[in-house]
Amino acid sequence: MAQNASDDIGYFLLLDEVHKADLGTIRVWSNLKIAFDGKDIWVKDFTHQQIHSVEVKSIPYKTIFYSKGAKLYLHNSLLPDRNIPASLLWTQIDRALPISLPDLNHNYFGIQEKISIALVASETEAEAVAMITSLDVLKQYIETAPAIRLEHLFWTILQNKDVLLIGKPLLPITGQTYWRQEDVLLPVGFDFDLSILAGKLIDTINPGRRGIVLWNQENRYLFIDKNAFQPLSLSSFRNTVNHPLFYTGI
Repeated sequence: MAQNASDDIGYFLLLDEVHKADLGTIRVWSNLKIAFDGKDIWVKDFTHQQIHSVEVKSIPYKTIFYSKGAKLYLHNSLLPDRNIPASLLWTQIDRALPISLPDLNHNYFGIQEKISIALVASETEAEAVAMITSLDVLKQYIETAPAIRLEHLFWTILQNKDVLLIGKPLLPITGQTYWRQEDVLLPVGFDFDLSILAGKLIDTINPGRRGIVLWNQENRYLFIDKNAFQPLSLSSFRNTVNHPLFYTGI
């Protein structure tokens, strides 16, 4: 049964407290109220659009009800399941779920962070402004590319085997593309699942915005000092890879 968005229908969401962090995606909706009943978490006052949104659908282990009178009905059911819980203390969701972030290590890929922030597929198309490719692929292209094609691009080497290019337009070579959110590079087609925390996260791992944070699909990140980038040119490439202190297999 599909419910209509009539005024006499309310919507409730029920979740076990162990999954409380999953409510971060809807914490920004100031109209919502939340209450705690033992190990149960109740959320109410959803609009018809909100209860059918991607944000709510992405919350796992939830149960959704709609209300009529004093009864709650399971979503898509005609039979009442229970009474609306009484004697609960309802409060604004953003007050009940304060933001707190632990200290993060921003040195290299491979650190397993404690904070539950991950990437999810994004419905908004973003322009690619950065790319990771191999030294070998870049070498093959740059040896014959016109100098004008390299203008407005900057580059740095990652772990002696890959390169990160930033700028527009990107080169017509194979590689993983990224879009930019302030000083964070995210894979094209993905965004933070808890976008409300993005600003706080950036300030925590990139104080003073001294660097670029490269975030990959495995939810690990690399902090790159902005001074590590140099303008892309054939000479800068050759000078770097031919330096006696630099080792590469190409």
